[in-house]
Amino acid sequence: MSHHSDEQALLTVTSDSFWEPGNYKRTTRRIDDGHRLCSELQALVQERADIEKTYAKSLRGWAKKWNDLIEKGPEYGTMEAAWKGGMVEAERLSDLHLSVRDRLVNDVIAQIKNWQKDTYHKSMIQLKERKEMDEAFKKAQKPWAKLLQKVERTRLEYHTACKQERTAQNQERNASGDSSLSPDQQVKKMAERVSKCRDDVAKNRDKYQAALAEITSYNPRYIEDMTGVFDRCQQMEAQRLSFFKDVLFSFHKCLDISKEPTLPQIYEEFHHTINNADHGKDLKWWANNHGVNMAMAWPQFELSHTMLIPILIAYGIAASLLKHNDLRNETTKEFLM
Repeated sequence: MSHHSDEQALLTVTSDSFWEPGNYKRTTRRIDDGHRLCSELQALVQERADIEKTYAKSLRGWAKKWNDLIEKGPEYGTMEAAWKGGMVEAERLSDLHLSVRDRLVNDVIAQIKNWQKDTYHKSMIQLKERKEMDEAFKKAQKPWAKLLQKVERTRLEYHTACKQERTAQNQERNASGDSSLSPDQQVKKMAERVSKCRDDVAKNRDKYQAALAEITSYNPRYIEDMTGVFDRCQQMEAQRLSFFKDVLFSFHKCLDISKEPTLPQIYEEFHHTINNADHGKDLKWWANNHGVNMAMAWPQFELSHTMLIPILIAYGIAASLLKHNDLRNETTKEFLM
């Protein structure tokens, strides 16, 4: 295993704390998340805008269908107008929902898109803002990570020395009770090994404690540097959260049609149209046009057409003589003048 691999093994994260090596990446990843959330919020608003458009189209199609059916159907008079009042309401409500759709697209989505463009800047591989924060955290953590690496190495060396000491002590104890071993040479050799291991333990303990003292003295500086970068990330996230809150208020404003001044007018006029339905007028109209009040050519005595011919001939001669007398009188008047 290479020396670099050994160092990487020593820096393996042992807890979920922010302060552990590399754990700052959860905070910098939030920058990528913010960029993605902008796109997701745009998609959310766009889908709602599409729903508004579809609903408006459905309302208008429904109104047209039933307008045609009502006009061709048997309903009449003021009640027919009341029916059609529902179609007028649908058409006007359709216009209102189309205006909601337009505001969602032109105001809310455009607002998100522009903020996303101004806040996040893509480089070749990642967002520029993410890269800057990663590098700032890495710079702040690098000196402390080296000290932590030293602590982990000296701790491992110290624990290894302790283990070796225990092994040597066990071997020495076993050798003392083994009659087959030479008490002078073998046991003495075991004792020397125990002594050497004891010295190694003391030496490695000192190194370990020195490394701990060194990193402990650097901790305040490490905390200060990391906190500085973290606060910058927090400030950036605060801006995003604040902006999203404003956007959601804009979203709410677009959808809250109860504040539209035309909405109560639509239903006041619809109510007025229904209220104008007057069965008395409708029944009177029906009586006049289709009922007892209609004019009627009642049956009367009629002469046979054969009896009418002499009368018509006589009427024709009389009319001719009368016309002749009128013409003669006019000529006389002109002569006397």
